Amino acid sequence: MKVFSRRFSAGQLVSHIALWVLLLLTVYPFISMLFKSVKNFDQDTHNPWGITLPFYLENYSLAWETVRPFMMNTVFITAAATLGIVIFSSISGFILARFVFPLREAIFYIIISLMMIPGILSLIPLFILIRDLQLIDSSWGLIGPYIAGGIPFGIFLMRGFMEKLPGELFEAAYIDGASIFQSFMRIAVPLSRPIITTLVILNILNTWNDIILPSIVLTDDAKKTVAVGLLTFTSQFNEQVGPLFAGYIITSLPLLLFFIIASRQFISGMTSGALKL
Repeated sequence: MKVFSRRFSAGQLVSHIALWVLLLLTVYPFISMLFKSVKNFDQDTHNPWGITLPFYLENYSLAWETVRPFMMNTVFITAAATLGIVIFSSISGFILARFVFPLREAIFYIIISLMMIPGILSLIPLFILIRDLQLIDSSWGLIGPYIAGGIPFGIFLMRGFMEKLPGELFEAAYIDGASIFQSFMRIAVPLSRPIITTLVILNILNTWNDIILPSIVLTDDAKKTVAVGLLTFTSQFNEQVGPLFAGYIITSLPLLLFFIIASRQFISGMTSGALKL
């Protein structure tokens, strides 16, 4: 029994050491980026890895002036695209989950089959369509494709979750005279808040970090998103790592803060059984 206990303790020790090493390797780049963001050129040259005083906070004001228009553009595009995805996905998921009609399952499988098509294959036809609609250098040239591309996965999530809502609640609402729209807004939507939050977070992450579509749709620097704008920012401050890393931190903070605030709902949605893989 003692031998087993010693082996188990040794295994635990090795596991803890391995986890701490992995944690250090994961966290160190972010800590290093934070340290470098408060250094000027001379401080970074003489002490590239350690902490230097005083902190050079002017890097953040300089970075903010550069990345602010990129962030405003990205916030608008992300908010509009996410709102459209949530509205269309929740309504479609509700209909496919709570109503029985001919070809319901066929329609659902056709919709989710669109998830199997790699986005890169539709990039050229999508660009031609955006060009023909004269949406080049327009935010709507991104919002429309983002909504269309996010709806299939959104329907997949919403339908799977809403199928598990108690049918008695909707029957009682219909008996009390509630319309379909009222039962959707007052029962389905409030009860589906965890999965809606999950859908919102996933789409915000995808839209905020996308670089492929904005790089071919947006050519005007004043209309670029964060992902594309940071490329310009990098070329502008390629020798001054302080403003460069300060810009990276500023553009990452909105996603980090939002995820911290909504993490409980996100975990609840992910563990609710809505993902049927």
